[in-house]
Amino acid sequence: MQGQGRTLEMASVLHAKSDAGSVGDYSVSVAEGRATGRWSKAWSLISLTPDKENLNQSCPSLAPKNKRLSELDSIRGAAALWVYAYHVWQFGGSPALLCGIGGGLDLSSVVKHGPAGVDLFMVLSGFCLFWPLTAKEAVDWSWQAYALKRVRRILPAYYGALCYSILLPILLVGAVRFLGWHANVQPVPSLRQILTHVFLVHSLFRDTWNGISGAFWSMGLEAQFYVVFPGVVYAWNKYGISAIVGVAGASLLFRVITGQLMMGGDPLDHFLLSITFLGRWMQFAAGMAAALVVRRAYAQCSLYTPGLGVALVVGGMALSWLGLCSGVAEDVFQPWRDLILAVSYAALLIGVCISPKYVRAPLLTGPLPWVGKVSYSFFLIHQPTSWYFMELTRKKFNVHGANQVWLGYSIGLVVTLLFASIFYRLLEKPFLGVLRPLRTTTPSRPVPENVG
Repeated sequence: MQGQGRTLEMASVLHAKSDAGSVGDYSVSVAEGRATGRWSKAWSLISLTPDKENLNQSCPSLAPKNKRLSELDSIRGAAALWVYAYHVWQFGGSPALLCGIGGGLDLSSVVKHGPAGVDLFMVLSGFCLFWPLTAKEAVDWSWQAYALKRVRRILPAYYGALCYSILLPILLVGAVRFLGWHANVQPVPSLRQILTHVFLVHSLFRDTWNGISGAFWSMGLEAQFYVVFPGVVYAWNKYGISAIVGVAGASLLFRVITGQLMMGGDPLDHFLLSITFLGRWMQFAAGMAAALVVRRAYAQCSLYTPGLGVALVVGGMALSWLGLCSGVAEDVFQPWRDLILAVSYAALLIGVCISPKYVRAPLLTGPLPWVGKVSYSFFLIHQPTSWYFMELTRKKFNVHGANQVWLGYSIGLVVTLLFASIFYRLLEKPFLGVLRPLRTTTPSRPVPENVG
């Protein structure tokens, strides 16, 4: 059942509280005499100087009608579906998925890169968790309130999914035998497996990182992010942008050194080191940097041009595809794939956020915003649900290969989304109400409490 190798990384994209009545304590200040035009606009996105006179400026035409930023929900939903498509394809034997006129297009060439969706989840996490700190001094940030929000937001659904993953095979075996079919008894996880998962340290050990569900290892990584983040807040309050650059640089250096030292060794040992907070912080930091750029852009309405936003979106997508298809993606001991994806996904988020509404319109309608809304529950249960669905179609209905995968992409997806919706209503939504910020009275455009 377990997906080996680089399986799904949690995208618990984090609950972000916006600052009421303020665009931010930092805004764009273009040096006097700087040339105007597109290059000036691009440069002003990355220049950071305090500008107290512009604290209450914003772009009313781009303000959302509700507290959620639906386009980010859609991006998250698309990433979750990409990862789901990869696991179903993997469970179905990784067949060719021919489609189009004459079968000239093989979708497996895209699906096989599904694990890259988890890198996008990491960048989104950094963006949403850091967003409030771009709008007010970090000294106003309470680590006690932050810790309580993380516990209430993440743990109920996670512990529910643990129980689901353990009990589902037992219940299915009973149901199959009740129908008169043969079914093998599935082993119950050991006490060590359960305890390491309960305390979110399972990703540290070879025998537990994917012991209950192949997707849960990323929960251990997220837990490390949560523990370290208050220190990053302190550093940001004291050193500003240098803190983000420094931690990202330390993360990259850690990956380069460990990669060189472990070259030719067991890839699993290197993988376990890479999924520590220091190994993946470069992606989290990319999201933080993207949040800073977007906050500065929101303070200067003239930066909202269709060309700049579209260019960043297209460029980010092209760069990510280059990183996935080039030779750097094949070297599992070096961080270049993860670094390229971090930069490209940060550019994608910036481009989406600074584009006018008519450019973002395709992301504001349809089912993707809803999928993004329930994507945390979808992530938690998708792997055991899709695995047993694929096993049922193969063993009881004799469906194999591409036909089995297409069945997983249709009926299997509907079943998984249905279960995710139930999980969301029972184990996520009841804990969201007390965490949502009051609606702002100014026309600022906050990032909502999105969860991956």
